[in-house]
Amino acid sequence: MKYKVVYQKDNKLQSKVISEEDLQLKKLPKNSIKIYKKSSFKTFIKKKITNKQIYQLFYELDMMLQANININEALEILYKNRKDLTLKSFCKELLDSIKSGKGLNIKYENYIIDKSIKKFFILINKKGNINIAINTFVKLLAFELQMKNELKKAFSYPFVLLITLFFSFFCIFYFVLPTFESLLNSNTINANIATTLLFSLKNILENNIFFIFSSFLSLIFIITFFYKTNLKFEFFIHKIIFTKILFFSSLLKSFELYRLFIVINILQKANYEFHDTLNSANSLIKNKYVLDKISLIENLLKSGKTISFAFEYSNLFDDIVLNLIQTGEKSNNMSVVTFEIEKIYKKRYENRVKSLSFWIQPFVFILIMGLILWLILAIFVPMWSMSDMIKY
Repeated sequence: MKYKVVYQKDNKLQSKVISEEDLQLKKLPKNSIKIYKKSSFKTFIKKKITNKQIYQLFYELDMMLQANININEALEILYKNRKDLTLKSFCKELLDSIKSGKGLNIKYENYIIDKSIKKFFILINKKGNINIAINTFVKLLAFELQMKNELKKAFSYPFVLLITLFFSFFCIFYFVLPTFESLLNSNTINANIATTLLFSLKNILENNIFFIFSSFLSLIFIITFFYKTNLKFEFFIHKIIFTKILFFSSLLKSFELYRLFIVINILQKANYEFHDTLNSANSLIKNKYVLDKISLIENLLKSGKTISFAFEYSNLFDDIVLNLIQTGEKSNNMSVVTFEIEKIYKKRYENRVKSLSFWIQPFVFILIMGLILWLILAIFVPMWSMSDMIKY
């Protein structure tokens, strides 16, 4: 960061640009009148920091804190050892914030960071033990990165197959069909239903491609606009995604609840009360429908209802989880029970990923086989019938 210093010399106002280090060391001209930040084009460019970079940074910080190194010293070490300028600036802001007693705060407008990271920073600053909060943060980020890698591994191959399928459709309609169109439309060939449907689809796409494309973009724009501006519509979309989409909803439910109980368990190990852990985990939930349900549980607990009643009333959990919650409440051992619930949702999530990955590949293969069969029936069967007519 550069600063512009206005100072007086020989009864005239003059200016000089200095660095941030010079400012901290107070290497200023004599008779300085005013100091302000020097704006540049780079100032308005937000610097992106990925979740992986954040994880690596805080993993190192957590390791140093576990080794009983003071957080100020740990951040100082991270700041000096970072080569990436964006991360160096990020570490500097964290260090300055800690020194000024503001906790882990940064100027979010200067960076592009995932919203969950921002929420967890707020959570870290709320909790008294910053070491435990950072350890929780590292474990949660490790879990999320692991889940993303598993999803990428599971769906990368089906995704490539889908791209290949769409590319095949494009090549067929724009390169293959025009070659055979005049021949197949002639009176010498008896076109079957597959041929008629194929060329009807081709004509529809050719004549209405702009309308279809613009309608699709308009629909996406309208949905995105209302999603960003209308809270009720955002809640409706989140509810549909969480409850109504085949295969995907069960996967998302397992993921969100697994993530929820990971945070609850980590905080319970740090001797936080169950009510406090639920409130802390609440701030990290992205899905508005789930957030509404967890907020309902919180309100019921605050009004004096039992944990088992609040969880059952939310209609978010199944009988197995509710029975475990009731057992933990009666035995006054919620930490053991919530750990078992975490394992249940972990197993369910892993099974959902495997199941979805298992079924999506055959589904894409069936689509490709159907396309090939359609082409054979629509193009090659009529041509073979013409060759039979010539032969006889």
